[in-house]
Amino acid sequence: MFTKNNIHLPVVNSTNSYALSLKGSLVFKEGLVVSTDFQTDGKGQRGKVWESKPKENLMLSAVLAPNIALENQFVITKIVALAIYDFIKSLGLNAEIKWPNDILVNKQKVAGILIENTVVNSVISYSVVGIGLNVNQQEFDENLDKASSLSILLNKKLDLNIIKTDLLACLQKRVEAFRKGENQDKPYLSALFLKDKVATFESNNQKFMGIIRGVTQQGLLRVETEIETKVFNLQELKLLY
Repeated sequence: MFTKNNIHLPVVNSTNSYALSLKGSLVFKEGLVVSTDFQTDGKGQRGKVWESKPKENLMLSAVLAPNIALENQFVITKIVALAIYDFIKSLGLNAEIKWPNDILVNKQKVAGILIENTVVNSVISYSVVGIGLNVNQQEFDENLDKASSLSILLNKKLDLNIIKTDLLACLQKRVEAFRKGENQDKPYLSALFLKDKVATFESNNQKFMGIIRGVTQQGLLRVETEIETKVFNLQELKLLY
């Protein structure tokens, strides 16, 4: 699925933006992969910038054609997060998914995801899946105290081309499993960081204790507090750990 239609750029503003700029062309179809050595304007969740040193990490965008209702869009997040989770587990590392789609090892972030959808008549026709995976970077900005890389965790340098091939194979496997009707909820919940454990959260500048009990089909986090069980979207809640 992701082996024949590949574009690699030495430098680009954002692989997601570049892939989206190809809409309407013959190359923009499921299986397109855009990768780069360096992004000048990498995007992250909550409007943050994804920082990465040149030629040290994996930065790519893959195009999917999910053809699912817009209201079910969170299943795409599950598929992609689980694919990265599968890949990191295959390296012998204990990966976890921090809601909604950050990948942690030993409570340190090693990968992030940004999904941008093309919607027609309330159906997602295409998803551009941006993946940033810290591979060989050894030092991170002092503001990123919870960041790490595969190289640090495995104590060796890794081949980015092999990492790319193996990661995309995991993504293809998860996409194929979904299309065969395999439910993604149970594996996603079993991999969810701090599920069923007491944790500290922040919402509306107020800190509180709660327990993650699950995620709704729309991707809202279900948190049980002493008073009630509430659901939150990404902009409403921050998990402190």
